[in-house]
Amino acid sequence: GGMAGKLLYVLICIFIVTAVSNGVNLTDGLDGLAAGTTAIAAVALAIFAYVSGNVIFAEFLNISYIPKAAELTIYCGALIGACVGFLWYNTYPAQVFMGDTGSLMLGGAVGVLAMMVKKELLIPIFCGVFLVESLSVIVQVGYFKYTKRRSATGEGKRLLLMAPIHHHFEKKGLHETKIVVRFWIVSIMLLIMAFVTLKLR
Repeated sequence: GGMAGKLLYVLICIFIVTAVSNGVNLTDGLDGLAAGTTAIAAVALAIFAYVSGNVIFAEFLNISYIPKAAELTIYCGALIGACVGFLWYNTYPAQVFMGDTGSLMLGGAVGVLAMMVKKELLIPIFCGVFLVESLSVIVQVGYFKYTKRRSATGEGKRLLLMAPIHHHFEKKGLHETKIVVRFWIVSIMLLIMAFVTLKLR
């Protein structure tokens, strides 16, 4: 497209990277939560990169063939390795912590990789945990502000016990580790869903 098309594309790219970075950042609230879910997202990207860079697989799955995408598979492999190696010390009780430096970088990498393998539309699926974490904060804050404006006493109501949503389950009395592992399981199921979409189209 023309200039407007290019500008729109740049804005979409910025939005995707920002959204995923923020999602990972918000997810990074319990020991091992962000590291594990990012590793799983990176596995999804590694497979996407591998099949996109292989003519036969790309044709069979009816996805766009991206020459040299196999190189990205190596990068994804490094990303998985980094997350899993970090997770070794980051699982409950954590000896090392990720913080903004790690979570924003990982989210940025995931967002950019998804765009490079032209699978940015699948981000809501294989990054579903990050999406739900972000939405939980948006909904919580929005609902609180709305009820605060509407109430006579000027007190806001909360939908969740605490946002982001992993803390809601913690307040419900679930053990931290249980929440984290369940979120990993959900991530794995979402990863499988992302691949099912490839043959469903």
